[in-house]
Amino acid sequence: MDSKRILILGGGRYNVPSIQAAQEAGFFTVVADRNAEAPGLRIADLPLPIDLNACDPLIQTVQEHGGVDGVVSMAEAGVRSAAHISARLGLASISEEAATNSTSKAAMRRLWRRLGEYSIDFEVVASLPEAEAAVEKLASFPLIFKPDQSFGGSRGVTRVNSFHGVPQAFQNAKNDGLPSSDVVIERCVDGTEHSAEVLISNGRTSVLCIGQKVKSMPPYRVDVSVQYPTPLAISQCDTVAEMCDRAVKALGLTQGVAHVEFCYTSRGPVLFEIGARCGGGHTPQIAHHVSGVNEFVEACRMACGMNPRQFSPLYSRGAEYRFLVFEPGIVDSIELPDGLLNGAGVLDVGMTVQPGQKIAPLHNTSDRSGFLVTIARTLEEAVRRADEVCRQISIRYRDSSVHHAMELAAFQELAHS
Repeated sequence: MDSKRILILGGGRYNVPSIQAAQEAGFFTVVADRNAEAPGLRIADLPLPIDLNACDPLIQTVQEHGGVDGVVSMAEAGVRSAAHISARLGLASISEEAATNSTSKAAMRRLWRRLGEYSIDFEVVASLPEAEAAVEKLASFPLIFKPDQSFGGSRGVTRVNSFHGVPQAFQNAKNDGLPSSDVVIERCVDGTEHSAEVLISNGRTSVLCIGQKVKSMPPYRVDVSVQYPTPLAISQCDTVAEMCDRAVKALGLTQGVAHVEFCYTSRGPVLFEIGARCGGGHTPQIAHHVSGVNEFVEACRMACGMNPRQFSPLYSRGAEYRFLVFEPGIVDSIELPDGLLNGAGVLDVGMTVQPGQKIAPLHNTSDRSGFLVTIARTLEEAVRRADEVCRQISIRYRDSSVHHAMELAAFQELAHS
C-alpha cells in the first residue's frame, strides 16, 4: 500500500509495540503524547509532544506537517479526541456521539436497556442522598459503585454489601471519576469475568479472542490475571459474539476495535462496559499472538478508510497477562533477574514500583507492582511459565522481609476464602 499517515494518540511504554507494528505494516506514524519523554515519541516517524486532548493544537500541527490519513487512540482518554479530530479533518471514524457513548458508563447502560438479558438494573446519581435513594430503589445487595467517566483501570469501582458501605463507595467513585462525573450504581452479578477483543467493519463484528479474568479480593475488583483462551464452551462463545455485536451497534460503533468487558453468569453473559479502542497495556500484542490478527494494525487501516486485511481469527493459542502483586510495605530493593525476556515464552516483564516507594493494598490498577506476559501453545503452558517467572522476582522490604510475586494459586485461594 502507499504509505498512509496515521495519528496515534498516546505514546506510553506499552504502546511502543503497536507503534512499531504499524510502521512494519507500512504506516507513517505521527504520535502525540504530552510527555516529551514518552517512549513512543522516540520511535515515532513524527513525534508531537502535545496533550492528546488538545485537539486544536494537534490539528494545526498535523496540518503544518502534511496532514494525516487517519486517527486512532491507544487510551480511553483519547477516544473522544480521535473522533473529534477525524470529524474536523473529514477522516473515517466512529461518530463523536458514538465516542461519547463509549466513554460514559451511564450512556452505555441506558443504551443497553433494550438488550434485555445482556443488561442489568442500574441507577445514575450525582449526590450521596441520591445514591442512598437509588440503593433503596435497587432493593438488594451486593451493588457496584463506579464513576460514569474516568481514566479506566478500575478506578473508583467498589463492591458494596450493605448500607454501611454506601457513603465510602460513593466518595470513591466521585474522587476517581473525571470532574463533575456522575456515579453509576448497578446490580452486582455473580459469574466469571471476561474481556473480548472485537473488530468492527462495514456493519460486521468479529471476536478475535476472549480472556477470562482473575480478580482481586472484594470490595475492590482489580484484574490480577487475564487468561487466554477462555474456557467457555463454543456455544457460550457464540452467545458472547452475539452480545458483542448487539452491544457495539447499540452504542453506534461502526468501525475499528472494541474492548468488551462482561460477566458470564448462570443465565448467560451480562455486559459491564466497552472501550472503543484496543484493550489496555499489552492486550494488542496478546490478541495478536492468541488470534493471529493484529487488531491495532487493522484499526489503523480502517481509520485510513481501508478495509481490514484479516477480519477473523486464524487460530486460538495460549497466553497469560499476569500482574505482579506483592505484600504491602516500603520497598528496599527489587530482584528482577537479567535474562527473563530471553526465556521461552516471556513476551514482556517489568516492575512499575521502585525502591523507596510504598506498596499499597490493591485497590486499583495503579497499586499493582509490575506486569508479566507469557505466551504458549496452550493456556496451561502460559500459566506455568508465569508462575516460574514469579518465583524468580522478589522484593526486599525496609523491615528486611522478602516476598516473591504472588503466584496464580495464591489469588485463587484468596478468591475462594
